Amino acid sequence: MKPWHFAVLWVALFIVAASTGLELLSYLSYLLLFVAVLAYVQARMTLDGLSIKRTLSQSYAHLGDTIELVYELRNDSSFGKLWLEISEESNWPEPLPGRVLSIGGKGKTRKWKVLAKAIRRGRYKLGPIVLRSGDPFGLFPKEARVATEALLLVYPRVMPLPHWQLPGSVLEGGVLTGQRSLQSTSMVMGIREYRPGDAMNRIHWPSSVRHGELHVKEFELDKTADLWIYLDLERHWHRGEGEDSTEERTVTVAASIVSKALREHRNVGMITSGGRAEILQPDRGTKQYGKLMQYLAEITAGGSRSMAETLVETLPRLRRGSACVLITPSLDRGWVRPASTLREAAIATQAVIVGPSVPTDERDRARRHALLGELAIAGVTAAYLAPGASISDLFREAAGNAA
Repeated sequence: MKPWHFAVLWVALFIVAASTGLELLSYLSYLLLFVAVLAYVQARMTLDGLSIKRTLSQSYAHLGDTIELVYELRNDSSFGKLWLEISEESNWPEPLPGRVLSIGGKGKTRKWKVLAKAIRRGRYKLGPIVLRSGDPFGLFPKEARVATEALLLVYPRVMPLPHWQLPGSVLEGGVLTGQRSLQSTSMVMGIREYRPGDAMNRIHWPSSVRHGELHVKEFELDKTADLWIYLDLERHWHRGEGEDSTEERTVTVAASIVSKALREHRNVGMITSGGRAEILQPDRGTKQYGKLMQYLAEITAGGSRSMAETLVETLPRLRRGSACVLITPSLDRGWVRPASTLREAAIATQAVIVGPSVPTDERDRARRHALLGELAIAGVTAAYLAPGASISDLFREAAGNAA
């Protein structure tokens, strides 16, 4: 009942009692007035002495993780609280569950847990916590907002990449990894049979003559080279929604590569296209992991700057001997030439083509095959991430061929 409803009822009852002279109605009007005053006083005191705090099990999570929020309510008032409604304001993708409870006085506490599943990456603000109560009749509701704000980051999902090998430096020197590659480094690790696409200057002629067929040299990878991840966020090429969208799968591939490369003690940097080129300088360690993951948590596809434009613009920033992984849903063959220029500049290059989850026509399939063919001719190792395919299977075919 609204307070003004109660006031109208009391005035009407008082007028009737005064006009009729019935003592019962007069006593009833006095009783209602007493109840109203008592309810008002109780409502004024109902949130006194209350304090609440919230504890997060973690300050960040990956997509799909479950975060535990622990709330503790304390009442230092001498009087108990008959009912309290507690809720939390936030920009979390789903409303956080509230709670209705009662609590005793004199230092009594109540604790409860809320489990929130991370269903969308991003930066989320929790708080304030809202306490609501009032008198038993609901005449005088009262609300208090407790400023206990917290920041929660949801990073992209990270998938294992057992078949992906870090591209090695094409320059001499540095620390060797023991992994085989056709990129020229300071030490030849062995030879193997020639395969289509192998560069002619890698052929080991004495072994080819001895075996009667072409053999090529394999080199050890250089761990010291910077690894640059190019992330294509041009709006035109991104399709779908949710975790199956090209945007989300592209970001997941980037996060997975970041995780593995940093575990391998590589310097990892990132460049994004779409809007103006965003450049995060290479570094290593847990600080760089947090920096890149936080960036990936918040980015979205947008803008019209193409991968080709970004490659041309940023090539002068890359040191000789660096390595690049290009992650894109683009079927525009215009970026193949800049990618091949990276290799010509002694920058080892790989590409991941992310397929859309929405149906494609024959024209798109033809463009994809043409793109992969041109990348092979340019000497750029490429993997196609088909719709529904596991990201963990990326480069499985390349790993099988190298075995």
